[in-house]
Amino acid sequence: MNNNINVFKQLNTMILLTIITQVFVLIKSAIVASYFGISAELDAFNLANRISTFIYSFIGAGVSTVIIPYLRDTVNKKAINIFITVIYTIGFTLLVILLTFRGEIIILAGGSSSNYFIEIASNILVFTAITGFIESLIRLAKGVLEFNDKFTVQRLIVLFSNILLVVMLLLVNNNIYYYAFIILVTAGLNFIFHIYYLKKSSFEYKISYNLKNQSFKEMMVLFFPTMLSTGVHQISLLIDTLIAARLPIGSISTLTYANTIISMVNILLLGNITSFVYPKLVKKNNSKDRQNSLADYILLVNALMCFMLLLFYSSGREAISILFERGEFTSENTLIIFLVGLILAISLPTNAIRELLYRYFYINKDTFTPFVNSILISMLNIVFSLILSIYYGLFGVVIGTALASFSSLLFISIRFKKKFPIYFNIKEFAYENGKIIAITGLSIITLSLLKNIIIIESSLIGLIIHGLFAAIIYLLLIKIFRSKVLKLKL
Repeated sequence: MNNNINVFKQLNTMILLTIITQVFVLIKSAIVASYFGISAELDAFNLANRISTFIYSFIGAGVSTVIIPYLRDTVNKKAINIFITVIYTIGFTLLVILLTFRGEIIILAGGSSSNYFIEIASNILVFTAITGFIESLIRLAKGVLEFNDKFTVQRLIVLFSNILLVVMLLLVNNNIYYYAFIILVTAGLNFIFHIYYLKKSSFEYKISYNLKNQSFKEMMVLFFPTMLSTGVHQISLLIDTLIAARLPIGSISTLTYANTIISMVNILLLGNITSFVYPKLVKKNNSKDRQNSLADYILLVNALMCFMLLLFYSSGREAISILFERGEFTSENTLIIFLVGLILAISLPTNAIRELLYRYFYINKDTFTPFVNSILISMLNIVFSLILSIYYGLFGVVIGTALASFSSLLFISIRFKKKFPIYFNIKEFAYENGKIIAITGLSIITLSLLKNIIIIESSLIGLIIHGLFAAIIYLLLIKIFRSKVLKLKL
């Protein structure tokens, strides 16, 4: 009993620290928006940052995932040393290549003939590449600390780094090089703190290149699928950025702002929901109970994410205005980012349901099917975004991403039906989820009428009133439609 209470307290602390950290991430974004707005300089930074993130996310996520199971037994100590040495030797080699050929990489990636843009982006790539390498080392340290139950300490370090970044950002304005520099500095401090607490744990590391070690070979076999799985998502993000780089100035920045807002919903809501649901499904006694619970969780997640879509529609423009609209950031920027974010928000329910279906495949020890589905959808994302960007510019890029998301859910649902016998009532399942979609549509129409009748000039008052209207209308319609979501026993 006491152990459960401690776990619950730790989980609550983790969530609270994550929320506070995200608040400072938003403050940072607001300050950056006021300094740079939607500009060529910020486009250059975001392009350089996306390239670095793309390369080092492969290493960081893969290492932190693979290394944890091997930390249990001291017999794996040598293999872990070899694995870390080899992976980060490759990582350092990539860093040298990035720094040496940064100009050529920016020209190839950016597709810009502007010498000014190429010069800024290639200079900033020096900062972002080193930062990316440090971040990959932090992911390794994070994995080890969390293995030793240092969840709170790790999140406090991240929170401190974000607070320091905001403070340093307030000291100097309108200098993109300074912005890149302080991100590098805070990443370095973040790494130092991680190393300090790592040394206080039982973890020790020594350089080793003994490539014949059998456990090391096993780790490498596990590493590549994990790395590729992470890369599938990063490839999609990179392609969207590369397409945006070939559109008018400000397109990359607009896409980055919109993704930042939508990512917050995924971090705070979807991440916690999937973490909560996954072990509960695993603990079910049989496939029938597991699938019935899965169907209930999908309905719940669909209702929650549709509500988030409704909230963004009702109050998103006001929220963006309050957060970003000052200095170089104009009301026209607010409108464009709101529209781009709204298109991305449409796929929130789809992405959430797909993630739950993926978890069911993982429970049944099938990681290959979700991986193949992710590759297919990433390819479709590229095709859709490229074609639609020709006709609709940046809006075409995000429409392509949304269409790929819908296709992803459709394809994984077909594979689900083919692979597993269905134990839940499909007609009732479709009917109940259809009701949620209908309720969301009616709520949007009702809100549109109210917003045309009740004109509110103040962004803050509009945010509160429109958000309140959205919640009341949505809950009222759920009650009128007698949605099963109110009767779920989770």
